[in-house]
Amino acid sequence: MIKKVTTVTKRLIKNRRAIWRDITLIRDNLLALPFLGLPFNNEPGIRSELNPKNYRHFKDFLQVISHAVWPSERSSFSYGSLICYPNHLAADSQSSKWFFINGIAASPPVALLNGKELAKAFHRPIHLIHNPTHSAAWDLVHSFTARTLRKDGYLSRPAYQVIKQALLEQEKVILIGHSQGTIINSYVVRNILKDPQMRAYAHKLEVYCIAGVADGFQIDAELSESFDRPVPYVEHFANQGDFFARIGVLAHLDTTEGALFTLNKKGHLLNDHYIGGILRGEYCNNSSRLYKYTHGQIPNDTDYILAPESGPLSSTE
Repeated sequence: MIKKVTTVTKRLIKNRRAIWRDITLIRDNLLALPFLGLPFNNEPGIRSELNPKNYRHFKDFLQVISHAVWPSERSSFSYGSLICYPNHLAADSQSSKWFFINGIAASPPVALLNGKELAKAFHRPIHLIHNPTHSAAWDLVHSFTARTLRKDGYLSRPAYQVIKQALLEQEKVILIGHSQGTIINSYVVRNILKDPQMRAYAHKLEVYCIAGVADGFQIDAELSESFDRPVPYVEHFANQGDFFARIGVLAHLDTTEGALFTLNKKGHLLNDHYIGGILRGEYCNNSSRLYKYTHGQIPNDTDYILAPESGPLSSTE
C-alpha cells in the first residue's frame, strides 16, 4: 500500500505541469460541455447512440444508461474477435483489416452500434476492440491517468498485441479510434515504433482519430523519409465545439502529428456528430484519405496528405 501511494505521488509530482494544464483547459472550455450529445438524432440514415429505437431491445438501451452511470469493474467483450459486417464488401476487404476502439461510457450495445455504422459507411468488416466502460466518471479518471500521468492504460497493451498480429499478417491495417480510444491509439503507435521488429511493419498502419482526447501523436521521421509519406499514416477529425476535442487534439497542435480536419459544429458522439460529415467529405473538402475509403472506395498510393513541418494540416469549413 505504501509503495503504491509513493508511486502515485511521484507520478503526480512529475506531471504537475500537465495536471495544471488540463485543469486550465477544462475551466476554459466548460461552456462546450453541455453540448456533448447535441444536436440529438442529427443524421438521417445514421443511427444515433441516444435513440432507444436504434438498439435491438429496450433493455440494451437501459444497459447503455446504467453502464454510463453506475460505477463497476467491467471486462472487454471483444479484443478484435467480434466483427461488424456490412451489406456490401469493398474490393480490398481481403487484403486489409479494420479495427475500431470506442470512447468513454461505451457499453457493448454502443460499441456494436458504432461498429455497424462504420461498417456501413466504409463497406468493410469492422473488428471491435472494446474499451469497456466503468462508468463515465471512472472512464474520465482512466483517461486522465493514461494521458496526463503517462500511465499505460489497461487496454493499450492487449490492443497493441491485436494490432501487432494484424500487421504481421495483413497488407494493410486500419485503426479507427473515437474519444478515449484515440489515447489508446497513441499508445499502440508508440509501442509499435519502439519495437525494433514492428518498426519494419509500421508503414502498413493507418490511424484515424475522431474527436481525439490524446494530447499528442507520434509519426516516425526516419520511416516517413524512407517511404516519402507519413509513417504510420495518421489523420484527425474534430468538431470545434466538441468539449473533448477542445481539451484534446485542438489544444495540442504542437505535439500532434498528422493531418487535422475540423468543422465548426458541436457534438461528441461518433454516429450522431461525426460519421455523416466524414461520409460527405465536409471535414476535408473530399481530400482526406479516410474519405476516399467511404462507400467502398479504394484510395491509391498517392492519396496521402503530407502535413507541413510547422504543424498539422487543418481544413475547416
